[in-house]
Amino acid sequence: MTRQAGYTLLEMVVVMAVLALATALVGPPGYKMVRTWQDASRVDEVFKQLRRLPMTVRDTGRPLMLTPEDTDQAQTLVKLPDGWQLRFTTPLTVRANGACSDASGELVTDHQTLPFQVEAPFCRIVRDDARA
Repeated sequence: MTRQAGYTLLEMVVVMAVLALATALVGPPGYKMVRTWQDASRVDEVFKQLRRLPMTVRDTGRPLMLTPEDTDQAQTLVKLPDGWQLRFTTPLTVRANGACSDASGELVTDHQTLPFQVEAPFCRIVRDDARA
């Protein structure tokens, strides 16, 4: 009797168990990595919208002032993902010519709070990662 080439059922079960274990170990960290990339992309989009505020103010010709109490107005000017908040801890003034005052604030996401500074006069956004 000659032996035929092939795999036994036991060998196939062992291979499937090893593959399932590898997937179980790699799957959750991989999902978390993708979610982190998506959140980073959304954070970048929010900061881009903040950098565009001077152009919006220049186009309308009306100055803008966002105080710590104006969280609703800030969220209408900057489109935020659901559940996120944009808060200014010091007032931000954007003059009609597009120049900004120094200000600070924080972007609250589902997973973190990102403090930032707005630098006068060009409205440069600087993330304050040391406080995060």
